[in-house]
Amino acid sequence: MLLTEELLFQYKRCNRRAFLNVYGEESQKQPEKEFTLKLRQEKEFHSKRVLEIYNLRYYQPQVLIKDTENILKLALMTEDLMAIGVECIYQGIIAHKTIIINEGKEEEITLIAFPTLLIKQNIPSRWGNWSYFPVNTPLGKNIKPEYKIMSAFGGDILNQIQGINLSQTHIFLKNKYKPYHLNLNMWISSSRDLVRECVSMLANKNEPEIFISRQRCGFCQWYQSCYSLAKSQQNLSLIPGISQKKQELLIKNNITNFFSLSQVTLSDLKQVFDVEIANNIYQQTQSLFTSKAILKNILPKIPTNNIELYFDIEAEPERNLDYLLGVLLVNHQTQQQKYYTFLAKNIEEEENIWQEFVTFINQYENAPIFHYSPYEVETIKRLGYLYKTPSSQLKSILSRLFDLHKTVINSFFLPVENYSLKSIANWLGFHWRNPKTGKTLSNYDKVGGDQCVFWYDQWLQTGDRIWLDYILIYNEDDCLGTYELKKWLTKYQDKLA
Repeated sequence: MLLTEELLFQYKRCNRRAFLNVYGEESQKQPEKEFTLKLRQEKEFHSKRVLEIYNLRYYQPQVLIKDTENILKLALMTEDLMAIGVECIYQGIIAHKTIIINEGKEEEITLIAFPTLLIKQNIPSRWGNWSYFPVNTPLGKNIKPEYKIMSAFGGDILNQIQGINLSQTHIFLKNKYKPYHLNLNMWISSSRDLVRECVSMLANKNEPEIFISRQRCGFCQWYQSCYSLAKSQQNLSLIPGISQKKQELLIKNNITNFFSLSQVTLSDLKQVFDVEIANNIYQQTQSLFTSKAILKNILPKIPTNNIELYFDIEAEPERNLDYLLGVLLVNHQTQQQKYYTFLAKNIEEEENIWQEFVTFINQYENAPIFHYSPYEVETIKRLGYLYKTPSSQLKSILSRLFDLHKTVINSFFLPVENYSLKSIANWLGFHWRNPKTGKTLSNYDKVGGDQCVFWYDQWLQTGDRIWLDYILIYNEDDCLGTYELKKWLTKYQDKLA
């Protein structure tokens, strides 16, 4: 069995994904999202930047042999380079065969890691008066346990290959200019435990239970397959507020799916969870079971005006750039609506679009500005301070902002699988378009903000206007979806009056 660093990382993040990558049917696998291409490009850029920081002459196995798809050949080439004592190896592969006992049986495993750099140091090893320590370059901006475990996994393999005991490895986080020094003695045991767990699952073909996580599952190529199965099983993870631990606790109490959960009483749930959690789970389940909204708190007054504005932003986090400020203007007197865009075609234009946006907003000083997340408030504050907007103007704009997400979360249980704008607007009957075709998107083919990041990156690289057009269509639908939600909230409030 081959156990690669990538597979182990997948197992750490999601046991089921690792299982499906070994045993799943390729026909059930979705194509990679375009955004993953951008992530690979960012990873390559980050790795090369770190290489420049070390400023070492390097050798790269992938360009030294033809059969670059054969990782074991690349591992042998990496060892050859280590044996002759080159100063630095870039994108090498290290491999080590070992025996793991699984349920009393010996399993021969080849462990494979992909350190970004292997740097020569003056510590003796089997090679001679030198050895190597690894440098890893994850894309995260903050150190995470999985980064430490993967770095320890590679460090452990390197120890076995070289016949030494490395004390530390280096982890270079994104936008950092100094490495994080990982103490291997603290993390190798955790790495070995994870390897044993993963090998046991794969060797015994123990298919993990499904748990659908909106954030974690979004980029997985197995999402559609898992989601379809979860729907057919009435999986508990499709209920908002059910974490993996809560799901496990419910199953232990013989509540195994949505139907069985819908049949239990609130007092039953209070035997499993504290009062607040039990009530939230009960009410959310009842909302789904009846397909009706349930009011949980007093609904705040929803502002109305002859002219209302619906606001959504598209941003490029890597460039700290808010490149599109989209506004849907709804005129209730004339029964007309119009979509306005303030679009920065490069980073230098951000100030211009901000000033244009402020001028536009100030024309409608009594118009409430509806949005669906805290991000719009944070962005207006950032741009206002950055570009020295007069305090009185900034306060006026901020006072008119109304966050519909906060209103929904605080006031309702809704019959939806999550409380994203798309999920709620879809429930209300509004559906986003596929910007490339104009057709309504299916549940499995949703475009998100990550896709817009990719499209904007393509615009910057190619100068082809089509990428900007895709973004504008998507952002307009975000504004329209926000409008649909506000209309529903207003009607609901009128019924309560």
